[in-house]
Order: sequence, then structure tokens, then C-alpha cells
Amino acid sequence: MSRKLKVKIAILIAVAAVSMAAMGVLLATMQTDLSLDGYTQEMQQEAGALPDLLVDADDGVKQNTATYDAIFQSKAESVAFMANNNTGFEATPAKMAEYQDLLGVDNVMVVDREGNLIAQAQDTRANFTYSRFNQLRTVFEDGKPSKAVEIELPDQDWLMRYYAARIDDSTMVVIEQNPAELRELTQIAGSTESVLKNIAIGQHGYMFAVSAQDYLVEYHPNRNLVGADAIDKGIDAADLENGAFSWMTLDGESLYCHVSKIGDTYYIAAVPESDMAATRNITVGVILFIFFAVMVVVIMYGVFVMREDERQGHDSENYREMGPLRYNKVIGRKAAVLSLVGFLGILLVSFYMQTLFALSSQSVANNERADEMVETIQRANDRTDDLSNQYGERYLSKCRVAGYILDRNPALANSDDLKKLGDVLQIQYLYVYDETGFMTATSSSYTNFTLSENPDDQSYEFRRLLQGADAVVQEPRADDITGELRQYIGVSLHDAKGNASGLVQISVRPTRLENLLSTVQIGSVLDGVKAGSDGFAFAVSKADDTFAYFPDQRLVGKNALEHGMTENQLKDGYCDYVSVDGVQYYASSAETDDYYLYIAGAEGELMAERVPLTLATGGVALVCLAVIFLLLSFEPRRSSSAPRRKEEGTESRMFDVKMPSGRVAKTESAASRWLDRSFRWEERTAEQKTAAVVKWLVGISVVAVCVAVVFQDRFFGSNSIFSYILGGEWERGLNVFALTACLMFVCVALTVVAVVQKLLNLLATVLGARGETVCRLLGSFIKYATIIGMLYYCLALVGVDTTTLLASAGILSIAISFGAKELVSDILSGLFIIFEGEFRVGDIIKVGDWRGTVVEIGVRTTKVEDGSQNIKVIRNSDISNVINMTKETSYASCDVGIEYGESLERVENILAKELPFVRKRLPAIIDGPFYKGVVALGDNSVNIRIVVQCAETDRIQLERDLNREMKLIFDKYDISIPYPQVVLNQPTEFKKATDAEKRSADQFNEQQKAAAKELGNEEEDQTR
Repeated sequence: MSRKLKVKIAILIAVAAVSMAAMGVLLATMQTDLSLDGYTQEMQQEAGALPDLLVDADDGVKQNTATYDAIFQSKAESVAFMANNNTGFEATPAKMAEYQDLLGVDNVMVVDREGNLIAQAQDTRANFTYSRFNQLRTVFEDGKPSKAVEIELPDQDWLMRYYAARIDDSTMVVIEQNPAELRELTQIAGSTESVLKNIAIGQHGYMFAVSAQDYLVEYHPNRNLVGADAIDKGIDAADLENGAFSWMTLDGESLYCHVSKIGDTYYIAAVPESDMAATRNITVGVILFIFFAVMVVVIMYGVFVMREDERQGHDSENYREMGPLRYNKVIGRKAAVLSLVGFLGILLVSFYMQTLFALSSQSVANNERADEMVETIQRANDRTDDLSNQYGERYLSKCRVAGYILDRNPALANSDDLKKLGDVLQIQYLYVYDETGFMTATSSSYTNFTLSENPDDQSYEFRRLLQGADAVVQEPRADDITGELRQYIGVSLHDAKGNASGLVQISVRPTRLENLLSTVQIGSVLDGVKAGSDGFAFAVSKADDTFAYFPDQRLVGKNALEHGMTENQLKDGYCDYVSVDGVQYYASSAETDDYYLYIAGAEGELMAERVPLTLATGGVALVCLAVIFLLLSFEPRRSSSAPRRKEEGTESRMFDVKMPSGRVAKTESAASRWLDRSFRWEERTAEQKTAAVVKWLVGISVVAVCVAVVFQDRFFGSNSIFSYILGGEWERGLNVFALTACLMFVCVALTVVAVVQKLLNLLATVLGARGETVCRLLGSFIKYATIIGMLYYCLALVGVDTTTLLASAGILSIAISFGAKELVSDILSGLFIIFEGEFRVGDIIKVGDWRGTVVEIGVRTTKVEDGSQNIKVIRNSDISNVINMTKETSYASCDVGIEYGESLERVENILAKELPFVRKRLPAIIDGPFYKGVVALGDNSVNIRIVVQCAETDRIQLERDLNREMKLIFDKYDISIPYPQVVLNQPTEFKKATDAEKRSADQFNEQQKAAAKELGNEEEDQTR
């Protein structure tokens, strides 16, 4: 290798390295910016909605606290009511214990004005004489139940909440209750955790809270960080500015963050850098590998050609002078084609990867949000059930108190007293029924009502109380008249002997439950859901396929199938494009008991960045490939030398052939193709070396994909985009996910097959002939079985019904038997010709008695052109017993007979003298002529053969010329060419060879056998 070539190679490597670096920086920057833009929009949306969420949570806490306090204030007031209405009240521990069980509280106490205990259900730590309990004594001033007084002393393990109600001017009843239920309710519905834990950003992003006063972490999904010092964990206080976007480090993890300061708290939306890196690295890696492969192929081809040119001499015909430079036409033409194809491949792969990971990222995010919606609805429904049960228990307790009071003082069963009791119990209406089910008293305006005896009526259920049932709690239901949510609860009343004497029924309107139920309506749940900047949620009813919710209210209640959706889109786990009223969205679905929920985003927003990114990538690739092309194709002027010719008599495994298009291409001799050995590197042409490089690059990529598929969880994690594609949660059909899954499967299959075939080849080397035969048969079977299996599986991935496909195959077989047999046979034969590589375009073959060059291998037929430019069209199924005669040179032969009486040694001496002159007279001869000896002892003659090497196009004419030359030589030396005859006279006396001629003939014969050892036409003997 010359110094100039080494310098050029070094420059090319440097340019390739710079190009790779530039492409890598560009791709990484653009992918990162694209990801950050998406996350920035999402963070801004979450930050905008956060204040309202916090206000709602705070209002919920206040409402929960007020409701909780009202319940226990009512309990205290009910005891005071009993004390003042002749129900058997006594300020004794026993009676307090009875009230404790009736009310379901921790303790009931009677306390005098100064705070001294008069009676209690159980011991208490409270000393009501202390000023901390002064709030309870306000009952003596305004006569209303006191506000709650909470005592929390963790060091004394004391957490209690106290409520008081006035009995008379000197005493009050006090309820003592542990507020654990209130604390739990606050934690579930009103804490910072309850708000932030449901906020998701991207795939694995989240929101956490840091105190603006002491920088302690108030909430984080990782509970181990709650209470930790954010500054100590890596956050820079300078980054904590309201509205700021920045990179932060928390506990060693790099996060892209947005800060919102609300009150004394920093709320930080964070996305792990690993989330962006996973998508970015795979996308950048694939595109960079393709770019690297294209540059390597182009550069290596140019280097191989230049090295070949340097070894064989610089042929001036391959160059075009252009000023101080010269253009290498051989390198330029093919390097331009390779660069163009590579450039288009880079554009295609870039566009494909952008599409794949945009859709994959959106699919993963949509699926997570859809699952979150389902969980939100499920939590709300569970909360509704819990609240319904809770309300039922609480109001049942109130109803039992009412029954308790009326059992002990039936005189209170009048409208005025019932209204007072209703106020105390915080109940809207009370109804008292006698043993017949007739209403005897009520606090409402409805009178003269009797419980229905029709099982379908609402009131019928309460007749069970007249038959001994203890209580009836009906589910909340809409009132038939007002439409308001209302609940009815009843308990039985008893006479002095304890027998059922009627019932008391309460009617309540659970406002908070009603409000909660309104928030779990599908429209309320989906109204605030966002997916990206323009994404939204909608729902389709499973009952009638109508839109239960859609941002465009005009579609609500309309049939989804009549507005663009299809049956196969109405299912759980759908992930693909949907069309609604002519607008296409990319959507993911999830299923609840009543609805199909969809998270949808506009296609334009999703794919907006594909074209700019692809064009930017293509622009950089084009510049880099152009520079490499110029370096390869142009060089300073230098003197050209005559190309070195190959030594005569040597046969190369690779040689030039003229293709039907007129283009000259390299091909491998037919015999060489089935040799079980590869070319040595120095024997290969530039094209073969380039093909080997391409094969290595493809092999590396196939193995890399196979390894990535097999070890996906270790490399990418269970929630990665890679796992999403392999998980098959996308919709079957002709889409980017199906094509990617097919590609992955093919890579795995090819890798496995390659390993198995390599093992079989190794096994064949240690087995006998039978074992090697079996191994080769197995290898062939595995190859075709894998192709069929890959085709079948890939068709299933792209949505083809393989069951129908198999049925169609059965129908096809019937069709074949009824007339399409020849057509299918031709097509299958054509496929096997291509896959087996029996011959290829440009090969010289012999089929039957027709010899020529293959010009086309079609689906049904193969076209072969003979030396006279006649084309024979042969059906593929008729091609059998093919002789592939492809070599660098063809041969022409001449068989001629001499009489038995003629001296063979004399003839051989004459040939030794005359054959060199034949070559001079026939310029079409490439090598020879060669004397091949006696080929037959015929009935009338001894037949000898003369063979020459020539181009296939000259073969037929050269055979004619050889026949002429041999006739002239025989005439010159009076050598008779026999023919069938009857001898009637004395035979001719033939000249005998001298001893010198005999020795010379033997020597000539041996020389010719050695020279023509590799040049055989024995197959011609069998076909003549």
C-alpha cells in the first residue's frame, strides 16, 4: 500500500469520525430538546391545575372536619335532650356506659360548670378545670353545642377530641372521642400526598413537595426521602424559583424539573433523565449505526478499488482529467450509487425511528393515563361505597337514638317534639308508625300515610320492622318527585314488655354523598384529563355504543359507530388510530364495568417533529457523504501505467460477465459456488470485500437486536418502550409496531438458525459421509422451516387471520388440482431457483440441448439467450438437469477422425508443429489450442479432440473456424479423414512414423495433457 493511499485512508477515517460526532451531537440534542418540549408543556399544564387541586383538597379537609364535628356535637346534644325530656336520664357511671354503647363513642361524661366530673362511662385523662377546656364551657353562655377541643400530647400518648352540650345551667354532657378516623380521612383526601400521588408526568415522572422554610421534603413517592433535607440530597437552593425549569439532582438521580411555589411550599414536577435517555439513546443509536454502516460501506468500497487499482496499475480508461484533479469513474459511479442508497436509507430509518418512538412513547403514556383513569373511577366508586356505608351507619345510629328516646317517652311522638328531636339529631324528617304501619306522627308536612303492601314500592321494605326486624337501611336513591338523593332508615319501637309496637323512620338527604356521586360521573372524571398539549379523554358506553362523554358536547349520546369508530376499536387495550367525525386521533383504551375509556391525541401534534428531525438528519448525512464521495472519487493528477494482465493459463474464481443490460459485472464461477471453502481475502474483488463488510454489519445488527430482545428486562426494564413493543399490547395490523415486532422476531430467528447451522457444520466435520449427509439435510430443512415459520408469524402480527390463511391454503390446493397446478408449480420452482442459487442472471447454462446465457429469472419463466441472440423462454417447472457452465472463459472444441492405418504419432507431431500457427490465425482464441488426445475409437476412425478457450460470444464461430483449420492441416499433410466405404481394391500404404517422431509424439502428448488438465469438456462426450 502506497503512502498516498495511507494518507487518504487516514483522512477518510478522520472525516468519518468527525461526521459521526457531528451526527451524534445533532441527534442527541434534537431528541433531548424534543423530549424537553413535550415534558415542559405537560409540566406547565400540571402546574396550572395544581392550585385548584390544593384548594379542593383543603376544602375537602374543612368539609370533612365540619361533618365529623357535627356528628359528635349531635351525639352530645342528644344526651342533653334525653336528660331534659324524661327518658330515664341519670348522672351515673352505668347510665353513661349505656349512652356510650348507644352512641358508639369512646366516652360519655357529665361535667359541672367548674369542670368537675360528675359521672363518666370510663376513666379520662382530661382535667376539665384547666383553661384549655374553656371552649367547652361556652355552652352555658349560648346554649349551643361547643366547638371541638382537640388535645394532642404525643409524649403522653394522648390524642382526643372533646364536644360539649348544655344540660342545665350548672351541668353539661361531654363526649370524648379519638379522632383517628378524621386523621385517616384527611390523609386520604386532603393531604399533600393525596394530591400529588395521582399526578404523573410522562412515563415515570412525578411531583414532590419541599418546604420553602426549612427545605425538608414534605412528600416524595419514595417514602425514604420524606423528611429528608433537600439541600443535603443534592438540590441547589438557587434552582428553587417559582416557574423555573432546570436540571436538578436529588439523591443521586438527575431530574428535569419545574418549580411552582404555592404558599410556603415548593411543588416540583420532575422527570428522570433516564426516561429521556432510554428513548433518546435507542433512537440515536439506531440512526447512528445506520449512518456509520453507510459511511463504512462507501469508504471501504473506495479503498478496496483504489488498492486493487494500485496493485494492477492505474488504467487511464478509468479516469477523467478535470483540471489539476482526476476523477475515478469506477469508484465515482458505484460510490455515488452506494451513497444515494445509503442516504435514502438514513432518511427512511430516521423517519421510521421518529415515528416508532413517538408512537411508542405516546402509547405507553396513554396506557398509563387510561389505567390511572380506571383507578380513579375505581377509587371514587370505592369511596362512594365506603361513604354510603359510613353514612348508613351514622344515620342508623341517629335513628337508634330516636327509637331509644321514643321507647322511653312515647309522648314525644308529636310534631313539635319530633321537630326538636330532628334538630338535635340533625335529621330533616322523622316519621312514627304504629303496629299496623300507619303514620301516627311526623316532623314533616306529609300525613295520613301507610306503609305499602306492594313489594315493588319503596316503603314496603319497612314492614319487616313490624315483624321483628331490628333495623332497615335503604340505599340512597333519587326522589321520585324532586330528583334529590334521599335515604330512608328505620328501627323498630317497643312497648313496655319489649314487643314491637311500631317503628320510627328518618329521612335524610346525604348532601356530601350526593356531591361525591356527582364527581364520579363519567363527564366529571374525564373533563379535566389532559394528554399532551391537545390530548383529551372520552368514553363510549358499553351498553349502547354511544359517546358517554366527549369534549365536543354535540357528540354526547350519539352512536360512536356512526361517527367514524369501528367495532374492533371498542375494546379494552386498543392502541392505534381512531377516527371521530373525520378527525384522526392516536388513542389508547381501557375498560371499566360500564365504559370504554380512551386517551386520545391529535396526529398532527404527535408527528409534528418527524419531518424537521428527519430533514436535519438527512442534511448532515448528505454533507458528510458528499465530502467522503469527493475524497474517494477525486485525486491529484498522476501518470497512468498500463494495467497488468493476468497470467495466461490461470483460472480465476471471479471474473467479468456482461449482463443483459450491457453492464459488466463480477460473478463467481459455477464450480466455485459449491466449494466448501471461502475466498482468501486477497482473492476477493472489491465488490466481494464490500459485500463481506455489509454482511458483517448486518450480522452485528441482527445479533444486537436478538440480544436486546432476549435480555430486554435487564437492558430496558419492564416498563420500557422496547418491552411495550414486544409485549404485543398494540393493535394487530399493518402499523409501525407490527413491522418492528416482525423485524425483531426475524432477527431472533435468523440468529438461532445461524447458530444451529454452524453447530451442524461443525458436527458434520467429525462424522462420516452418512452423518455429513444428514447434517446437510437437517440444515436445509431448518432453513426452509424457519422461512415458513417467520412468514406465518409475521403475517399474524400484521393482522392476517392465520386460521383463514390455512383454510385458504386448503382451497388453493383444491384449485391447483383443478387447473392451477402448472401455474403454482412454475412459481414455486422459480422461488426455489432463487433461494437455492442454482444459477443466476449472467450465468451460462445448458438445459437439455439449449445452451446460452441467463438473461432473466421471472416468477413463471426463465429466459436464456444463445450465441446467436435467440432467446428461449423456459417454464420454471420444466427446468431440470441443468448444467451450469459459468466460468471466466468458455471453450470451443473440434473432434476429427483419422484412419486406423494412419500413424497417430505422425499426426501428433504435425499437430505440435501446426497448432501454434492456428492460434495466430484465430485471434478469438484466449488460450490454446490444446490437444486432448483420442476421445473415441469409432467404427471407421480414430477420433481426436482439439480444444481452445474463448469468450462465450465467440464459441460457435470459433468451432467452425477450428474445423476449417483442421481440414486444411490434414490436406496439407495428406492425412485422410475417413468416411463409411466398401474397399474393393488394394488398401493404401500409409507412411510410418520414425523413432524420432514417436518420441516427439509421446513428449507432445504429455505436454498437452499437462497444459489442458484443468480444461475439460467431458460432459460434451456424454451429450454428443
